[in-house]
Amino acid sequence: LFLSLFFNNVLLLFFADGYKTMAEHHPLRTPDQDPTTQTYAQLNANAEKRSKSCRSAQMPSLKHLKMRDYETVYEPSDDTYLLIDAIGYDLDLMDGQIASIIDRDDVPKLYRSEIKRTCEIGCGTGVPSVYLAMRLRAMTGGKTNNCNECNADTTKGKNDNGRESIMHYVTDINPDAIRIAKWTAEVNGIPLEEFHAIQCDLASKINDPVDVLIFNPPYVPTPDEEVGSNGIEASWAGGKDGRVVLDRALSDISRLLAFPHGVAYVVVVDDNYPEELAMIMNERYEIKVIPILRRRARNEFLTILRMTPTRMFQRKE
Repeated sequence: LFLSLFFNNVLLLFFADGYKTMAEHHPLRTPDQDPTTQTYAQLNANAEKRSKSCRSAQMPSLKHLKMRDYETVYEPSDDTYLLIDAIGYDLDLMDGQIASIIDRDDVPKLYRSEIKRTCEIGCGTGVPSVYLAMRLRAMTGGKTNNCNECNADTTKGKNDNGRESIMHYVTDINPDAIRIAKWTAEVNGIPLEEFHAIQCDLASKINDPVDVLIFNPPYVPTPDEEVGSNGIEASWAGGKDGRVVLDRALSDISRLLAFPHGVAYVVVVDDNYPEELAMIMNERYEIKVIPILRRRARNEFLTILRMTPTRMFQRKE
């Protein structure tokens, strides 16, 4: 009994200290982070409604990972869950499984016949890309492992025989993330010839347009000098306003999104000033940005931004 009480107190102190550290980086939203327009405030409200009504996406299996793996690679958390919920929401729209329409943005953005290539920047464990791959394979009768949600869809799609396979590309600066993401794909039944993990900075080694792009950037506001490692810190240290890495990725997102059907899903928190980010993407790259799902997680508001191009990217010769 004494030992049990002792270890419980140690754990409480440990988690309290960890929460305090994160709270210092993630204070509750300040007034200057509120939307500056009624239009964006309504978009946020619609995103919160969707997050309450959408079904929870089923996580791919991570049974192959041990606690020591999370010492070097970001462990899936609330942001990961909301991200795959958003991807699942649009897949359900595509599959006709959304009965309640929130607003005019609730129209299918993904079409199975148009998806040939996907990319996840900063993949970590690979969960979002593996989830997407599992859902897409299931829609055409392909086999997957460990996903009742995915396997439930197999009766609705045709067999994928004779159809060109979808290629999934994931990138990360962290070599452990590359190794683990490939392992996650394999454990969940995704053929490795369809899942390519590339160690690089952002999407610097991805050249061809993609139909779906996923990015859960390091969004925690930190001193700029903490940005840029190739270890676990790279998964959360975002620099000033949590935007240093995200701002660097904007040009990659604009050049990679296929026109007119490409879709990007990007995780942000209110510290990142997402309304300002949406204005930059529209004015600089003519990419439409709306919050698709939004949810409070402890002391932060998480939002998934859906980005779609309104014109073809002009590539330099």
